[in-house]
Amino acid sequence: MCVCIYIYIYIYILFNNTLKFVPQPLISVIFILLNLNQYTDSFHLPGYQYRAMLSNVEIKAKVTDPVQLAEKAAQLSQSQGTIIRQYDTFFNCSRGRLKLRDLQNGSGQLIFYERPDTDGPKLCRYSISPTSDPPSLRAVLSDALGVKGEVRKERRLFLIGQTRVHLDTVEGLGHYMELEVVMRPEQTVEEGQQVAEDLMEQLGVSKESLVTGAYMDLLLKGQADT
Repeated sequence: MCVCIYIYIYIYILFNNTLKFVPQPLISVIFILLNLNQYTDSFHLPGYQYRAMLSNVEIKAKVTDPVQLAEKAAQLSQSQGTIIRQYDTFFNCSRGRLKLRDLQNGSGQLIFYERPDTDGPKLCRYSISPTSDPPSLRAVLSDALGVKGEVRKERRLFLIGQTRVHLDTVEGLGHYMELEVVMRPEQTVEEGQQVAEDLMEQLGVSKESLVTGAYMDLLLKGQADT
């Protein structure tokens, strides 16, 4: 059924030879859903360039002393970081994770990603499509896929070399830290893991504090345990 809808839209655009009448949120949804259903290798819309999935190496850890960690991150990045407020809505999908990130400033990002649920540095493959109308896109995806849950957080972002350091205060969970080593094309996964492990040591993050899964998973687990 979904494939028929995609083909119908494709034929419409092909004969009109333009994307200007198709809302950007709809194009975003089409490509994300195509990615989820593994049709992107053979399906292309005229005038729209699909970007291959990006990758980074990530870790997530529970933080007991956010002030001390922020001081170390500020020293390494030589900055005080940037405060970002994020409201993430997760949707049901057959593989990976699909979320709409509302940046609370009229803009947002539709993000699909795949990442193993293990502790320690791990490879994450992802694709992102920006949106200027998060509420409308949330409504469409909610109707199409159903909502899995929501995550609200305040993020303090530091940039250290090729790594994004996130100090997060997550509603309902507390304080956490994420490292995202943005992989260069020539780098191997092992090299990215080494960058993450070296930065963990510099920040004083212990292996015992590492956690698995996404914040959404931790929130759902907490609800199941109560």
